[in-house]
Amino acid sequence: MIRVRPSFADRFACTASRCAHSCCIGWEIDIDPASRALYASVGGELGKELAEKISVGDEPHFLLGADERCPFLNEQNLCRLILSLGEDALCDVCAEHPRFYNCFPGREEMGLGLCCEEVVRLLVHGEDFMLLAEDDGGDESRDEWAESLAALRAELFAIVRRGEWSFLCRMDAALSRLGAELPAFRAPEWARFLLTLERMDECWTQELALLASAPESAELESALEAPRYERIFRYLLYRHLITAEDEADARRRLRFCALTVLLLCTLDLAEAGWEDEHLRLWSAEIEYSDENLRKICEML
Repeated sequence: MIRVRPSFADRFACTASRCAHSCCIGWEIDIDPASRALYASVGGELGKELAEKISVGDEPHFLLGADERCPFLNEQNLCRLILSLGEDALCDVCAEHPRFYNCFPGREEMGLGLCCEEVVRLLVHGEDFMLLAEDDGGDESRDEWAESLAALRAELFAIVRRGEWSFLCRMDAALSRLGAELPAFRAPEWARFLLTLERMDECWTQELALLASAPESAELESALEAPRYERIFRYLLYRHLITAEDEADARRRLRFCALTVLLLCTLDLAEAGWEDEHLRLWSAEIEYSDENLRKICEML
């Protein structure tokens, strides 16, 4: 089994109460069977509270309280289950978030979602990332398509890192490798389309309204030279290309990665100082919605 992860994954740790956008607020938290059984075994006042604040329907989950807060998030934004029972008491969703996994026969790729502000910090402001791969030497069969996409992704990484070209030219060259072109980019038109998709955070709606009024900027190509955009593009490639079902889907996903960078850079030009928040919002609203991701890829 080949196991792949970005190099900064080893440095990730939840910032808990220091996080400005707690993942324990605004997200429905499903509970796996093993954790459900553990919670049912807890006695005392905490056990009574667990029984009262867990939905026991087809998909057990915590019943969110005021302001969509997890009922076990205290006033300091710390988890009362961890404080009382230890980290092993976390359900799978809480223990794994914001990690994601793309799994295939003989290959497992793990990453950290950009909906988390600490992950954004590590990606954009830390040392440039590499992909770390470990092979346990097992002789199990491997998915030929996934392996070919991993090899293609390595080629695209090399193209994107050719420093003698502008970054826009490097993205274009990467798309050309698959016979694709950069998406036609008019920020107001894309903003109007994104406003038709499901949205969770009012801040995202406000950002899309800003995008809808953003004029075409002659600074876009030069602004894309900031190292953050190359890192974001490569990281999006890491997450999304490997999941392509066929060559046409690979082209769509590659164009999705390029579109994301163009949109983010346009937002950043329109509202300086919010660059990291633009990226976090995009991930939470788009990457974490299969439906939104599907509709954007269809448009591409």
